[in-house]
Amino acid sequence: MSLSIKTGAQADRTFVITLRGEVDYTTAQQFREEVSALLAAGEFKVLVVDLKEVSFLDSTGVGTLVVASRICADFGVRMLLRDVNPFIARLFSVLGVSDVLGVPAPAGVVAQRRLPGQVVPGQAAIQPV
Repeated sequence: MSLSIKTGAQADRTFVITLRGEVDYTTAQQFREEVSALLAAGEFKVLVVDLKEVSFLDSTGVGTLVVASRICADFGVRMLLRDVNPFIARLFSVLGVSDVLGVPAPAGVVAQRRLPGQVVPGQAAIQPV
């Protein structure tokens, strides 16, 4: 399992991280470290994460993207995902993180959004914190 990360600045204070390979339990730390280093430098307003060459994304990878998006927002940086393949877009939709990550659900897929206390047949209700 491997992940390669390519980074580069673009005009208008935009930075691009291109991921290639598998974003999973064993490789997500590389992505976290890259985002942390970029945010520490603090010289951009938009972070684009290019997923075109991501071949596998597990729950740790999805969680890492969600957390990165929230941390970027805390730093005043807008994180955008680019070139999300249909399978990954569907995964985001099924997991209910499409809105958080700004990725529209693919045609024919209804985004899963559960509210606190909402019961979905066969699943436990989400309890408010």
